[in-house]
Order: sequence, then structure tokens, then C-alpha cells
Amino acid sequence: SDPQLQRFMEIEAHKQRFQQVVHVMTEDCWDTCMSGTPGSKLDRKSENCIVNCVERFIDTSNFILNRLEK
Repeated sequence: SDPQLQRFMEIEAHKQRFQQVVHVMTEDCWDTCMSGTPGSKLDRKSENCIVNCVERFIDTSNFILNRLEK
């Protein structure tokens, strides 16, 4: 098999997985932090909640990856 094609397929699979993770994180953090219909701008409480949610999601993902590598 063509090594270049194999590498391309691996990269595309990683891109797809990344997009899935971003989608799940966005949906979870939105559902957790947003109540009702948002206005034209996020209020400070919602913004802080989303930032904290994303940071915890990343921390948790990194923790799990590090544990799996051991």
C-alpha cells in the first residue's frame, strides 16, 4: 500500500476525532452553562462557566491520556 496515502488517511482520522471531541465538549459545556435563549452577548457568569468547563474538559482529557500511556 502507498505510504503517502496511509499517512493521509491517518491524518484525516485524527482530524475527524478532534472534530468529534470539539463537538461533544461544545454541546456539554453549552448545556451546562446556558439557560434560556442567549442574547447578543454572553453574560459574565455564562462566559466564566464556559471557560471553566472547557478548561476542565481539557484537563480531564489530558489526565486520561497520560494514564493510558503508562
